Amino acid sequence: MGPISRVNNSQSDPYLQWRERLEERRAEKEGDSSAKEVKSGPVRRTRDEYVPGTDGDSEPGKIPEKGREPDKVSKKQEGKKTEKYLGSTDKVDREIEKLKKRKEELEGQIRTEKDERRIRSLEQELAQVERELSQKDNDGYRQRNMVVTKM
Repeated sequence: MGPISRVNNSQSDPYLQWRERLEERRAEKEGDSSAKEVKSGPVRRTRDEYVPGTDGDSEPGKIPEKGREPDKVSKKQEGKKTEKYLGSTDKVDREIEKLKKRKEELEGQIRTEKDERRIRSLEQELAQVERELSQKDNDGYRQRNMVVTKM
């Protein structure tokens, strides 16, 4: 009985024929005709392998900085004083508190109002305040709008 599908189940390299032709062309350019005869099986790709070993320059327990020599790094660090900054989100927090109070006021006005037109306008204003509050009452907004001072 034959296979059900036409799909080939073998694990073959899809670029095998292309690489074989490429190697044949290289062999023809070099004048080596024995390269065609040597090819008998599928070409296996070579893969990188992890080879554990020690790096002669690094010390155990110390992570080297890439692209810099250790003595240059230490000289630069000795000459620099560390700069400290302080971030304050007080202004943003006050802004958010204002919006929350305005929201509560609008909700109270809507509950007590009798005029339908006035209720609709208050609801629109309340929706606007809620949208603004949802945009501002998060950590990302606080970080973007915090006041940073150098100490």
